[in-house]
Amino acid sequence: MSAQSHPSADLQALLQDLRLSVPRVIQSPPTQPRRASVALIIRLKPAPELAFEGHEPEGYSGEIIKQSDFGLGYTLDDFFRLPWVNHPNTTPEILFIRRAPHQSSSSSSEASSSAGSSSLSRWSSHIAFPGGRHEPDDQSAYFTALRETWEEVGIDLAEKEFLHVGRLDEREVTTSLGKRLLMILSPFVFLQTSPFSPPPELQATEVSSVHWIPISMLAPPFDTAQWSQVEIDISSRLSPRNTFIRWCLRNLIGKMQFGCVLLPDEPDTLAEGFDPSLTFDESAEGSGSWFNDGKRHLRLWGLTLGMTLDLIAHYPSSTPAHLVLPPTSSKSSSPTTSEFSHNQNRNSIDFIPDPKTPVTVTSSFEDQWEAARLALEEAKKTKPQANGVEKTEVVSGAGLTATATSGLGIKVDVDAKKKGKNKRRRGVGPGMTAVFPRFSYPDVNFWIWVFGRRYRQVIQGWENSVRGPDRAADRRVNWSGQALATFYSAVRQALVVAIIMRALLSGVGIAGLTWIFVRGLGGFGGAGSEL
Repeated sequence: MSAQSHPSADLQALLQDLRLSVPRVIQSPPTQPRRASVALIIRLKPAPELAFEGHEPEGYSGEIIKQSDFGLGYTLDDFFRLPWVNHPNTTPEILFIRRAPHQSSSSSSEASSSAGSSSLSRWSSHIAFPGGRHEPDDQSAYFTALRETWEEVGIDLAEKEFLHVGRLDEREVTTSLGKRLLMILSPFVFLQTSPFSPPPELQATEVSSVHWIPISMLAPPFDTAQWSQVEIDISSRLSPRNTFIRWCLRNLIGKMQFGCVLLPDEPDTLAEGFDPSLTFDESAEGSGSWFNDGKRHLRLWGLTLGMTLDLIAHYPSSTPAHLVLPPTSSKSSSPTTSEFSHNQNRNSIDFIPDPKTPVTVTSSFEDQWEAARLALEEAKKTKPQANGVEKTEVVSGAGLTATATSGLGIKVDVDAKKKGKNKRRRGVGPGMTAVFPRFSYPDVNFWIWVFGRRYRQVIQGWENSVRGPDRAADRRVNWSGQALATFYSAVRQALVVAIIMRALLSGVGIAGLTWIFVRGLGGFGGAGSEL
């Protein structure tokens, strides 16, 4: 069996691509300095048939892997040369946490006055990566990721069991309609260089459970049975106090629908006092807990799904044509096994390079269009054939695929892909738009498309920057922020038009019914006078 068919070789390829890519660091605007950091922790779960010194089963007489070969303190290159790492049944996994239900803490009344508890209530039972807000005493965003991970799950990422292997592009966290910037989010990637994970110690007021999910379950295209939706009531954001206005808005604009990946709810560690059989918070809006077909599931969506897909996209393979498989298609083999095709310029790479120095970009709340416009104009000066995406098609204002069940993503021309024209330079996959919602009313989605011209231009420029020539102008553009800003700008315009049109139609309908009623009363009165 070729080494390239091993899951560990595919993970090594991911780290190669991650470190060869230049991450974007978003400069905080003066109006909003708040920042946060999260940790994406990867481990390699040993094959079940392997035995390790000090952990061998009772009566085991086979070959035992010595402690010196566990991998503690190894460099990345040496770690990926270990026999147990390269075993075909060794499984790469990534750590997720389930936020605590807001009612699970016994001291919730005391915590309700703190800044942390408000966010805890907001993200009740959501699936996330360990992390949190930057504190004034934090030396850097990296230090914030270390501190928050230690406080929430009791894992010390500064120990020799873990290596910092890179970072993803930073993301802007906004209000529901993208009108206001809440914070800048910095994702850092860590690798556990040990066959055994240290036992986590969960902070029960913030984290209810820890889940290690195989990376193979997180790679698109997803089967339709693994894909669902999370509905968010936008009216509660627009009018949090007035019940009547919320009812009107709910009927005028419907709900926001976010795509989500369904994962098995099989926690590795539970917080003290958390009983999933009793504390199953499915009622919380956007909750990561979900009960369907007699089974419990985790719902991975929003920013966490977007960052997960950003990480998965660093495998040296072409972006999937669909985020979700069409209903008639059968589940394809996992893209994390042998189907990854390395870029021909990287075939000689058998080591993991040093990470690239991040490039600083401007927040989209300071410059919502100019940087992307300049990059697009620069791209037009090059030949269309050079970027290899002249046949790429973006469908609908929300970047939706052609099929109704395909959720959110970008459709890539399959013929061009087969011809090898879509070889990408760095990893950006469907995660670029997976965090963007649809609406339950089709006409709202139509008006988003009508007003989404700039959004589609940004997505096209983003695709060109990934598959076209490597230009410094593209690296300096905050593509995710530009896409977020232009998309929600179209959403706000679409909602205004939809509300006005529905109000006018409702007014015309009420006027018509009133006229019919008055006319009927007049006719009845005339008939009575004749009698």
